[in-house]
Amino acid sequence: MTNYFFRFSLCFLVLACHGNTVPQFRVHPNDSKLRISQDIFYEKVLPTMAGKKLMLATNPSGIGTSPKKIITSLEKHKITLEHLIGLEHGFLGLEEEFSQTPVTMDSTFNRPLYHIYRIKDSELRDLVREVDYVVFDVQDVGMRCYTYLSVLKRLMDAMKNTKTKLIVLDHIHVAMHLPPMGEKMNPRNLNFAGEFPSLLITGMTVGEATRFYNKEYLKDSVDVMVVPVEGYKRGMYFEDTGIPWTTPSPNLPMVDSARNYLSLVLLEGVNVSVGRGTQAPFVYFGAPWMTNPEELANKLASLGNKSYYFSPVYFKPTFGPHKGKICSGLRMNLVRPDYDPIQLAYDLIRLMKETYPNDFKWSKGSANHWVDQLWGNEHFRTSINEGKSFSDFHNTYLAEEESERKKIAPYLLY
Repeated sequence: MTNYFFRFSLCFLVLACHGNTVPQFRVHPNDSKLRISQDIFYEKVLPTMAGKKLMLATNPSGIGTSPKKIITSLEKHKITLEHLIGLEHGFLGLEEEFSQTPVTMDSTFNRPLYHIYRIKDSELRDLVREVDYVVFDVQDVGMRCYTYLSVLKRLMDAMKNTKTKLIVLDHIHVAMHLPPMGEKMNPRNLNFAGEFPSLLITGMTVGEATRFYNKEYLKDSVDVMVVPVEGYKRGMYFEDTGIPWTTPSPNLPMVDSARNYLSLVLLEGVNVSVGRGTQAPFVYFGAPWMTNPEELANKLASLGNKSYYFSPVYFKPTFGPHKGKICSGLRMNLVRPDYDPIQLAYDLIRLMKETYPNDFKWSKGSANHWVDQLWGNEHFRTSINEGKSFSDFHNTYLAEEESERKKIAPYLLY
């Protein structure tokens, strides 16, 4: 009996120990050692705005996640919400398409919602002069082509040499471990998804980008306050922060979508769907012509040092390229985030072009190729067309990356 009891106890102990070694994929919010900017804003910043007029640019990835709290907090401090700024995906972050009108009435706040990509610069300047504060609070992903930085730039340009104060609530994003990467935008390719003067991967948070742009381009002509995230150390992965992911736009519903976006967004420059309008945007990609996707997956298997892998998938997008058609393609499965997203994008498109030479096409608008507008110039596309390796391509702009790293260093907060 004693032997049996001893064996039973030993088995129980082994199983208990084994249970404690189950891998933890991310930190639970209750265990987070960080304090997000939203909490600091409500506690310390908002009370100082008592009796003033406010313009608000946010969505559910910021304080817009709780409109009721905004309303009650503003009422408590007798702050008047004059205007809302509509970002690309609307106040609730649900819109796939841009608004067709410059201004609409928001039903939640019963205030005008100005769609910044539709109104004139002079109109925006008049609007910011009507308020004491502009509060900007949205989750970004650390990329120039994610249009929220363009919104920030337009607001700051309108606020030059005014008495209006800009308050930016900072966010930790999925590219915090990456330095600035890519090239600057050629003015010939300038578009709403490329207005902020940074490399493709900015190397900055939205708060750091605010400080950088104000000093380097506006000569500190905007009165800026950045509310940082407390307790964060640069290089710490998003999943280790304990900060919950709050969807900033319809096609980045989860952290994996946002991480994959760093690479797969450049696929929007070719004739494939990136899964917009499916249950897995920026996880799925493919096209009706992408037959035998296993061949492409096998070619991709040698890349990335096992940081990711690709598996075949079928899907039917309800939005964007190949809408309503059955697409065969691949699913990007992330194993570790320690890979070069630009190299992945380059090699993925290069191998796609090689595997499907008769079907692959660079998508083109009325004037430019879409990928040129994303990357900033034609180098990415022409290098792939010329058969250059990623190493040879990267060497052409390596010095620009090093220069940018030094340039942004004084403005980093973490």
